[in-house]
This record gives sequence, structure tokens and C-alpha cells, in this order.
Amino acid sequence: MLSFLRTNKFQIIKFILTGVLSSFLNFIFYSSIYILTNNLLLSSFIGYLVGLLNSFCFSKIWVFSNSERSNFRNQLFLFSLIYLLGGIEMSLIIVLVDGITDNYKIAWLSGAFIAASNNYLGSKYYLFRK
Repeated sequence: MLSFLRTNKFQIIKFILTGVLSSFLNFIFYSSIYILTNNLLLSSFIGYLVGLLNSFCFSKIWVFSNSERSNFRNQLFLFSLIYLLGGIEMSLIIVLVDGITDNYKIAWLSGAFIAASNNYLGSKYYLFRK
């Protein structure tokens, strides 16, 4: 485990920074839409979509340094599938945790953790592997 962390430390730091920025954008849109509509699912979907687009761009170009143009459509499709699964997981966790805690912020953080785990593993070991 330590060897993996040492070998991949800069990539991991870039992934975390990209994730923080994407999550920040996700949360800003999620909160804004929730305040305007009081609709958890719509807020979750729009916030996640904004974070998704940001994450794909930064992951492909900066985190995993994957500049292959020939596979762009396939990568975007697979990235979307990986993140769609994460988004579904996130939305379900948000609804579940909000039902238990009645706190949309805690619900979002719980959902974001589950989605981030899914997205990292899928991107690292399946989509952008070299």
C-alpha cells in the first residue's frame, strides 16, 4: 500500500484536487437548486452533472495525462457510465441519509463520499489505465 502511494502520490494529489474542485462546483449547484426548488433529486442531478463535466476534463488532461484522441468518444462514454453509477449511488445515499437526518448537507457529504470512491477506482483501474 505504501509503495502504491509513493509511486502514485502526484497523481493522487491531482485526483484529490480535481475532486475537490468538482465537488465544490457540485455542491454550489446542488445547494442553489435545492434552495430554489426544495427538490433533492433535481438538485443532486444538476450538481452532479456540473461536477462530472469538470472532472472528465481535468482527469483526462491533467490527472491521468491521457491525450489520446482516437479513444475520446469511448473514454467519454465509459467515464459517463462510471460516473452515472456514482451519481445513482450518490442520489440514493442522499435520499436515504436525508430521510434519517433531515439534513441535506450531511446527506450530500455522505453521497459524495460513496460516489468519489466509485469514480476513483473506475477511472484509475479501468478507464485511464496505461
